[in-house]
Amino acid sequence: MILFGNFIEMKHASSGMTAQAWRAAFVVSLPVLMGYTTMGAAFGILLNRIGYGPWWALFMCVTILSGSLQFAAVGMIAGSMSLAETAVMSLLINIRYSVYGIALIEAFRKCGLKRFYMIFALTDETYALQVQDERPEGVDRGTFMFLIGLLDHLYWIAGGVAGAFAGSMLTFNTRGIDFAMTALFLVILTEQCMEKRNRIPAVIGAGATLGAMLAFGAANMLMPAMLLIIGILLVLRRRLDAAETGAARETEAAL
Repeated sequence: MILFGNFIEMKHASSGMTAQAWRAAFVVSLPVLMGYTTMGAAFGILLNRIGYGPWWALFMCVTILSGSLQFAAVGMIAGSMSLAETAVMSLLINIRYSVYGIALIEAFRKCGLKRFYMIFALTDETYALQVQDERPEGVDRGTFMFLIGLLDHLYWIAGGVAGAFAGSMLTFNTRGIDFAMTALFLVILTEQCMEKRNRIPAVIGAGATLGAMLAFGAANMLMPAMLLIIGILLVLRRRLDAAETGAARETEAAL
């Protein structure tokens, strides 16, 4: 009886913790909800403009989950790009995710089978929220990170399908609509830079990107910029870790 009572109590506590994790993940992902539904809708509208309806939007949003690649895919499909060209373009567009993976590799290792979906669901905005790690006390980090990725994915799917339906029923000028993704990323970057520990990596990223653009041109800067960012971060890793630890201690002391 005692063992059964303990089991029920543990199960209830686990359910409460899971509910708390869901609530926490939803709250921190609200900016992404607003951005992804808008951005996903923009993608769905553009996809519909080239003759692909809601079912195609659903399929692409479920299986690709890369806003920049999906927007580029609209042009690839419209321009009848070859499979080889599509593969190379996809690699170049998404190579930046390798940097995110390096930063989260230790955290993902502790997540069991969930890590495979978490790797798939890793986007710019999801990464920003996972690194920020604003979970309540008592919530498992792996569960929290998993739920952020899942919720962001659902937001994107909902936006994409809604946009495809809207595009099939409404007629309007779609010029500039793909800027929604850039705007969302800038908002999240601005919020991240409000914390002192995030400013140095942001400056490194901006400087490396500008240098690569000046050296290789806007059309060819992505790969050199990413390699340069990875190299600088690896060289400065210990110093950045020390600065982050110091910033965390200052925050704890202030509280």
